[in-house]
Amino acid sequence: MLNEIMMRCLINAEQWAADDIELAPDESHHLVQVLRARPGEQVGLFTGRGHTAQATFIAVRQKLALVRVLSATRRETPPPAVAVTLIQAIPKHALMDGIIQKAVELGAQAIQPLMTERVIVRLSAGDGRAAGEAERRRSRWQKIALEATRQCGADWMPTVLAVRSLPETIADLARFDLCLVASLHADARAFRAVVNQARQALPERYALASAHRAVSIALVIGPEGDLTDEETAALRAAGAQPVSFGKTVLRVETAALYGLSLLHYEFQV
Repeated sequence: MLNEIMMRCLINAEQWAADDIELAPDESHHLVQVLRARPGEQVGLFTGRGHTAQATFIAVRQKLALVRVLSATRRETPPPAVAVTLIQAIPKHALMDGIIQKAVELGAQAIQPLMTERVIVRLSAGDGRAAGEAERRRSRWQKIALEATRQCGADWMPTVLAVRSLPETIADLARFDLCLVASLHADARAFRAVVNQARQALPERYALASAHRAVSIALVIGPEGDLTDEETAALRAAGAQPVSFGKTVLRVETAALYGLSLLHYEFQV
């Protein structure tokens, strides 16, 4: 099992039903140069959209690895009944990398990088240079999500969305069935109390694990120093519920992992 998890390669969903598959250049390099796979070894294949299979590494042709799918191993895993989106204010340094890695392991289905007033890193899309840097960061974060998906054996790979401002994010909150905001405000309610109340009000499809539409939950984690009072008020007005993670003040990365862990436990995402 360990070998299957380590030897995982991403393929396009269109390739999943084929018998012989040529891996993309990046995946070929990963399999042959990084993992040092040899012809005859077993390789795990995944699309990041629920399709998985096992295959045999056949050969390298024009620098592309050729694998042969073991047809009896094809599996299609439905999406989670509860889809969690982490809306994360961008922290300084490399903390975002670690947050994305752990968010994948904890079952997040999407990660929304967020710009707020107290975010130190400036990646606003207001001008061409900033927009280009924001897209480079997003592309890099998506690669980190891919590697985390490969490592942890998940069947679904989260999407790292484009960097957004808080007003842009608030305008999109209506699509979520539940939006929680980690908050240091004195009137923020205990996380468990909010979740227990929400579970009673959430659509019945959660209990039935319906395939029609997942129950969608957003978790907003603010920057170092927390969201401003005005930002919290704007989120409240849009229907978000401030929640407390306890008496201690958590660092940004700790708050993200703590909140995702609680949701993972409560909803088994």
